[in-house]
Amino acid sequence: MSVYRRILRAADTNYPHWVALPEEDCTGQHFHKLRRFCEDRKLSLSRHGHSVTWRHEYYQVFMFADEGDAEIFCEEFGGERMHPSERGKGKNWSQWKKGTYKPKPKGAYDFKD
Repeated sequence: MSVYRRILRAADTNYPHWVALPEEDCTGQHFHKLRRFCEDRKLSLSRHGHSVTWRHEYYQVFMFADEGDAEIFCEEFGGERMHPSERGKGKNWSQWKKGTYKPKPKGAYDFKD
């Protein structure tokens, strides 16, 4: 397993709240604006990220440790929430399986919020 994949696997675990933005909204001056916004507000943005494709369009994935930080980012830049399980597997790891995540129903003994 490559070092990069190990880093991403650790990031997936520690930064489980993802926001996907279209690629064109993340390049050039937009890139610096996104990073500055997160730094100024001390959001829990990971230094690592990746891109995914959906319907032949590229998206940059921003990963956050706190769900509230992901929501703030999403509201400011209009991104879409993405669950880590929606990323492809194996050689298709960069494909976004958009809309495939279904939260588990709460059980009688599930006391988490």
